[in-house]
Amino acid sequence: MGGWIILSLLLGASVVLYVVARANYLLFHALVEGFAIVVAALIYVLATRTYQYSRNTTFLFLGIAYFHVAVLDFSHLLTYKGMGVFPAFGADIPTQLWIAGRFIEAVSLFVVLLLPRQQINRRLTNIVYTLTTVCLLLSIMVFRVFPTCFVEGLGLTSFKVLSEYIIICLLLSSAYMLYLRKDRVEQGTFRAVGVAMVITAISELTFTLYTDVYGIANMLGHILKVISYYVIYSGVLTQGIEAPYSMMSAELKDRALKDPLTSHYNRQGMMEVMEKEMPEIMQERNGLGILMIDLDNFKAINDSHGHLFGDEVLRMFAACLDDNIRENDVACRFGGDEFVVLLREVDLSELKYVRDRIQTATEVWIADNERLHGLGVSIGTAFLQPGQPFDIDSLLKMADKSMYAVKQSKKEPC
Repeated sequence: MGGWIILSLLLGASVVLYVVARANYLLFHALVEGFAIVVAALIYVLATRTYQYSRNTTFLFLGIAYFHVAVLDFSHLLTYKGMGVFPAFGADIPTQLWIAGRFIEAVSLFVVLLLPRQQINRRLTNIVYTLTTVCLLLSIMVFRVFPTCFVEGLGLTSFKVLSEYIIICLLLSSAYMLYLRKDRVEQGTFRAVGVAMVITAISELTFTLYTDVYGIANMLGHILKVISYYVIYSGVLTQGIEAPYSMMSAELKDRALKDPLTSHYNRQGMMEVMEKEMPEIMQERNGLGILMIDLDNFKAINDSHGHLFGDEVLRMFAACLDDNIRENDVACRFGGDEFVVLLREVDLSELKYVRDRIQTATEVWIADNERLHGLGVSIGTAFLQPGQPFDIDSLLKMADKSMYAVKQSKKEPC
């Protein structure tokens, strides 16, 4: 959606909210706070449910933080003057709950930028936020020890105004820290969080000015809160939805094309790589090489030492293969104990060099492990001249035929 369309929608929503506020301020307040609570809850649900795929510690931390902000905002909504849910409470308690929620939000946005990239302790983070939220609720609604924020007939207290300025400083400091790190943050997230911080700071500034909880300054602050939460929704939340599920899709595709035992491509993966790169291969000035590799007597090793050891042998050989091919070569477990290596941009002498290096490294590896006695390796080759037309199956058959010729030569008497 274009920027002008979004701006028009936000302006339209602001006008509608203004009209609602003039007609029924309690309805306006319920709509604004309800929207913020729903967005905060969605951030929490998505952050926690997609973490196993995204591993986004920043999003997880913010999700936990915004859930507890939503708890305080919900309490603020229920205790708001005129709601009638807690008729014994005056205008001070909802104002105290507002300040408590904004402190949690501002501190969280500041702290999240200081978090290390490694995994956070999810349980500890939840415990700290839960204890903090419970203590704030008890101090405000039960024990009444939280500093007074609003006095009927007089307006805001010095503590409330000072708190708002501290919150503003935290938000602007966070926005500046985010700006300094813009090269290390996904651009959509950077813009969304940065803009939301600035709008929230402006919103908090308006909450230093009102003398009536139903007044214009209070209303403007709530409208700005809606805008800031919408920005959070459209930026961070959208990123939180798209990135994990894109990652899930990529992971599922990767699983379909990779051998789980060796992490090499499987047969289907190798075929897709070759088909995808065929046009580039045809235009290369150097040739294309194929190594078809078979582990001799692998079945005997498997039968003697068990399938678990057989799996370990395949993993060790795959690692040996990775250590002895070039960086732009592609290794594949073609099936069973057969492996294929695709060598791009290679000439015939280099193809033979890589083949011999794999052969030597494998023989050294086998000699160093007594349980591998009798294991061997046969490597067949196929080479395609630069620019020469080819089909994948024919090239693989050529390499397979070469490999069996090598294997057969070992059975012939000297």
